Amino acid sequence: MAQVLPSPGVESHPFHQNTKDGNVSSFSPGAPSSMSVPRTLPSLLYHHHHHQHHHLSTPSSSNTSSASDMLDIRSSSTSLLDTLDTQTLSSLLQPPGRKSLPSLLLWDEKGQSLYDSILATPSYYPYRVENALLQKQIGHIASTIASSTTDILVELGAGNLSKTALLLSALDQCLEDSSSSGSSRAGLKKMVYYALDVDHTLLSSSLHQLRKHTAPALKNIELRSLLGTYEDGARWLSQPDLAPYRKTMVWLGNSIANYEKDEASDLLAKFTTCSQNGYGMQNLAGFLLGVDGCLDQEKVERAYNAPGGENRRWVLHALEAAGEQLQLQPRDSDMFDEKNWKFEGRWDGERQRYENYLVPKRKLEAVVTCKGGKKVPLVLEEGEKVFVLGSGKWTARDVQGICEGPGLKLKKSWHSEGDDYGVYWLQPGKKRLDSGIEMEEDEE
Repeated sequence: MAQVLPSPGVESHPFHQNTKDGNVSSFSPGAPSSMSVPRTLPSLLYHHHHHQHHHLSTPSSSNTSSASDMLDIRSSSTSLLDTLDTQTLSSLLQPPGRKSLPSLLLWDEKGQSLYDSILATPSYYPYRVENALLQKQIGHIASTIASSTTDILVELGAGNLSKTALLLSALDQCLEDSSSSGSSRAGLKKMVYYALDVDHTLLSSSLHQLRKHTAPALKNIELRSLLGTYEDGARWLSQPDLAPYRKTMVWLGNSIANYEKDEASDLLAKFTTCSQNGYGMQNLAGFLLGVDGCLDQEKVERAYNAPGGENRRWVLHALEAAGEQLQLQPRDSDMFDEKNWKFEGRWDGERQRYENYLVPKRKLEAVVTCKGGKKVPLVLEEGEKVFVLGSGKWTARDVQGICEGPGLKLKKSWHSEGDDYGVYWLQPGKKRLDSGIEMEEDEE
């Protein structure tokens, strides 16, 4: 969803054709010679995979309109989406102080709609500030990506794609100017944009709207989508047949900061691991990150606990989604009834992080029937905090520290007035923060 959870909205990755074994559906460009790359991408097939316990929106057999544009890249054995019911139960069975609900529960179609209502609140500054920054600096950002010889552009957790049209329009113009001047990219005739997210219905709708707002204006970029999690996306991109293609990741909306710093670093590493064909760092051209660095406690608290209750309603939606995953008997329906829970949010200044919790108002008990018929008792005590989601606030130095492990270096950054919000351009390699990063300010 992001997830981001930001970027196009996707939620069921296929390449169900056993991605572990490197079988990438019908995508088989063949081994390039002397780094020569096929000029066009072969047709990528869409594969529907049925998941009995996955209640996020999935494609129906009658939905064939986007068969060639949406790829389900979930791995049936390893995708987080395919084990969401198990994750949900396991997270709630943890010892006191460690109980949680998977944040993926928030990113179905209803959850995305509730999240969009947060973006519209006056107090939610990250969305407005990033939007304004992109509007001012989009020419510089687009030219940076265009000059990286990118073949495949993947937006992680694309959601409603609200900022994507701006980026793609500017990028397409840069590619057109480059073509007119006689220079050409060494890879595909057209750059291929993929929106990655976890909800099929939302992803399909978002891509349709994106086409309406950009087509037929886009001359150098094709639009497609990937259904799956971040991990599914990293696994798909690491396929040997994709190794020759230069790849750029786009991850906006401060979604990376939903993770703890070490978790974010580990996830970035999944996109920078060397491929089996020997292409360094998955032939990564670059990583574009949008990160909020605001450390003003009052401002952050207003943004993440709006007076109108938008944040509370969104986080409480995790209860409804958890109930769908665990499919409790009617006698146990109180377990995930909103009236039995309260929302709590708090700022942790030491960790530079705002965290959201759900807390039972009374003792709640239920029995969960697992696959195979095993019955598992679930007990939550009154006042026992259940963690749902967090949002970190990271400075440029924090971003650099997170990227060092995955082998990325900070090459450029564009900042809002006051430097609170940053868009960062990272590329493979290592470099000290104080040794020559090109910093660009968003100034009036």
